[in-house]
Amino acid sequence: MKSDYDLQGIFRDAITGNYRNLVFIEGDYREPLLHFINEYLKAEKNPSVGYYFHPWIQGSKERLGWVKSLLTSVTDIDYSSSERFLGSTFDLSIIDAVDDFRPSYVARAIETVRGGGLIIIYTNNLEEGKLYKSTLARDGKVNNLFEERLRRKLLSHRGILYWREGKLVVRPYSSSEVSKPKRTRGGKYPQLANLCRTDDQVKVLDEIDFLLEDGKKLLVVTAPRGRGKSASVGLALPLLISQSRYPLSITVTSPTYWSGAEVMRFSELSLKALGKKFRRVISRDGKVLSLETGESRIRWLPPDLAKDQHGDILVVDEAAALGREFTDYILRRWDKVALVTTVHGYEGSGKIFLKMFESYTGEHDIQRLKLDFPIRYSKGDPVERFLNDTFLLNAEANEGHYMNRIVEMDVKYLFEDEKKLASVYGILVTAHYRNTPDDLMMLGDMAFQRLFVAESDVGVAQIVEEGGLSPDAIQSIAQGEENLGHLIPQRLIKYSRMFELGELRGWRVMRIAVAPSLQGRGIGSQLLREIEERAVREGVDWMGSSFLANYNVIKFWAKNGYIPLHVSTKKNESLGGYSVIVMKPFSSRAREIAHQVARLLKDKLLRTTHQVYFNMDPRILVLLLKLAPPISAVKIPDPYLKKLRAYLEGILPYNSVAEAVHLLGEKYFKELAFDLDDVSLATLVSRTYQGRSWYHAGISLGMTSSQVERKLKETVRLILEKYQLL
Repeated sequence: MKSDYDLQGIFRDAITGNYRNLVFIEGDYREPLLHFINEYLKAEKNPSVGYYFHPWIQGSKERLGWVKSLLTSVTDIDYSSSERFLGSTFDLSIIDAVDDFRPSYVARAIETVRGGGLIIIYTNNLEEGKLYKSTLARDGKVNNLFEERLRRKLLSHRGILYWREGKLVVRPYSSSEVSKPKRTRGGKYPQLANLCRTDDQVKVLDEIDFLLEDGKKLLVVTAPRGRGKSASVGLALPLLISQSRYPLSITVTSPTYWSGAEVMRFSELSLKALGKKFRRVISRDGKVLSLETGESRIRWLPPDLAKDQHGDILVVDEAAALGREFTDYILRRWDKVALVTTVHGYEGSGKIFLKMFESYTGEHDIQRLKLDFPIRYSKGDPVERFLNDTFLLNAEANEGHYMNRIVEMDVKYLFEDEKKLASVYGILVTAHYRNTPDDLMMLGDMAFQRLFVAESDVGVAQIVEEGGLSPDAIQSIAQGEENLGHLIPQRLIKYSRMFELGELRGWRVMRIAVAPSLQGRGIGSQLLREIEERAVREGVDWMGSSFLANYNVIKFWAKNGYIPLHVSTKKNESLGGYSVIVMKPFSSRAREIAHQVARLLKDKLLRTTHQVYFNMDPRILVLLLKLAPPISAVKIPDPYLKKLRAYLEGILPYNSVAEAVHLLGEKYFKELAFDLDDVSLATLVSRTYQGRSWYHAGISLGMTSSQVERKLKETVRLILEKYQLL
């Protein structure tokens, strides 16, 4: 391969300016890959290399072996476990995209390259034989809008070298256009400031003692990815131990261990810099789980364990990914909290998270720290600009006025209009906790979706057509095979054994969102109503949605006439919740099936909550139980009624009448003869059905133990009075 470009000069200038270049090879990749590697080796003699691929796919290890023959220091990384390398840094990352081009994996791999480094992505083509893209296809149909737009971005951005079918397009960048990471201040703790790359990081060290002040304290640390926020918080934690008048127990948590590993790693570096003796507790697979110095310790725990731990300070890394419900709970449970999260990240947006604290009225004094300057590469890095633009990581919602008109939008048109795409996608990014580059590929490539947009781009709904399955497809699902292109039928066929549902046609609302500043004005409900009217006109049997269980989200669907049909039996730890399926049936057959399934779900919740849903928000359980149709009448035996009356008179304690309270609650939820407020019922659900202690019931509901006890007794009295059983 010959090139008219001075590749060595381009790579050397990047080293000088501490910025990155990206090479994208599409087509017959072997010769150009060899050429780019050799040219880079002339600028960087012995680079550290991260090689990303799927090792279990035929032919992938042979390609790895060929690359290893060219380079000396290669770390081979399975795409699916690449999260554990988020804290790693390489001079050169090579991404094998022959078998897969999953945007989230690619973005993650790119971010492990330091300034002056190079990213090489190679593939035979972008569209065919790709593992993740195949999951977006149905009946062999799939769009290529994401890939076509990606090619346009590769051609338009500087710092990108795009080789395709024998032609190389280069738009060089210059070291004169960037600002290198720098630190000008030593701060209050020079021995630790020396481990920082920027003044922003030093600021975290200087401000961390805020958490030791009297009273409830909340520190919120935010930054775009690559600013060193986790590292700086990790460095700061041993300072708290040094400054505290008493031993400290600090708990660190995060969606997964690897998303919080940097906090633990830099805490260890800080302990060494401070000259402290400490002991490491390491898991069998090499995870640093605890750092103990004297009587103090810093330890990592998964979210469900961390939230109820007894300790002095809780640090939550990538907090936005754990959601509002988790954050509300820990702020009730903990007095000293540090929330650390990414804004404009490729693993979820923290924008809606930030809005939680714009008008914070909780008991904690709050201090916000924002880190702006990147540490791995220079400010102005062209690859960061490419990622932000290509994956719309910094898209913003339109804050205009609602124009009272909703239209169906052609996705092809949307992907040809950059301004429109950024506006529509910005609503989804801003209004939802979990957004990744994968979502943008879904939007562009799924051929069996419908997109509805409120005029002025202030609301959007993404619809997936489901159902209408053949008998063979229904049978394969019944036997356990996945069919995620038909998510709602698949779940209800597999878990509720409602085979008939697969024959019916439905629309699943994959996502519906309204610009945050305009929420609460009925835009989402109007959007939903107009889509429902369209669905009925087109002969659709039902509409539904699947989402993470959240009290306000379920209230939204309930207000619009949807009933719950399924709740996952296992909590999704990385997403921080249980998935819920709701449905609104239109046809008589769909209505019959939906009501039958909803009643079965109610019965399941009443029977299994103590085993399966003991850590779910009790208010959510109340909603789910109230929204399902009544089942049957329940008779309370006379001895139970006598026990309940004795409980209300203070003669018997709760534990002596728990079985009677349980049956009374079952009567209420099965019959739904009258309505009670959710908080009152949540005390009943939390203590009686989930089996929580008074204390933990109080934490989940924002009450003291005694308040829960009083409220539960009032609820029992109210139910008995309504039934005229007192």
